[in-house]
Amino acid sequence: MPPNTSPGPRVAGGSFRIGGRKLAARNCQDEVVAALVALQRHTDAHVFTIREVYAEMTAARTRYAETTVFKTMQRMKVPSNRPPYLCRVRVGRQSYRLEPAEPRSPAERANDAVGGPV
Repeated sequence: MPPNTSPGPRVAGGSFRIGGRKLAARNCQDEVVAALVALQRHTDAHVFTIREVYAEMTAARTRYAETTVFKTMQRMKVPSNRPPYLCRVRVGRQSYRLEPAEPRSPAERANDAVGGPV
């Protein structure tokens, strides 16, 4: 086969530049962390229920459902792969608090995916 057989995309008209990259939208974890920080400022407490977190997110006009917030907080048992590095600690039956955590290395994340070191 001759080289360069794919001429690339063919678009009618002249070239145009597409705008710069858009900033990433806030995800549910970002909103949970923001709600926890706001709750800490309002109440001077450090332990909150999921309902309290969701009520704060609703006041801030979140687009996420309560079940999504619950699942996000469940997944925050392990520190995230990007800042802010926080992990959720269970306190009592239905209460949680966030604690700072150290970032995990790619090897540690790979071990989590396969169930432990090989």
